[in-house]
Amino acid sequence: MAAYGEDLGNQIFVTLRRGEEWPPLTCDVRVRYEQTIGDVKAAAAAKLGVPVEKQQLFWHGKELTPVYDSRTLLEMDMHTGFALQGYDLTVPPKYWPPVLMTSDGLKVE
Repeated sequence: MAAYGEDLGNQIFVTLRRGEEWPPLTCDVRVRYEQTIGDVKAAAAAKLGVPVEKQQLFWHGKELTPVYDSRTLLEMDMHTGFALQGYDLTVPPKYWPPVLMTSDGLKVE
């Protein structure tokens, strides 16, 4: 049971940069270990107003492509306090730090 008598799940922070706008959009979502990365993206979409297909999220420097959408937080070893950084692709992104294309997909330099 959580400190306030309610089990709200893990608190994951999501930050999306939008072009050159500042500050970036930031929210926290509450998800359980058995929920998926797709659920995290959907929760962030609901809070930030950025459609899932227009979110480009990175975790530990690696892009969370749709291949990861079915993986659970437990499988990804993602816990309370973790943060996902990314870009709102409704406008052309200004990548900072730079992003490189690798054989495994996009990675933060």
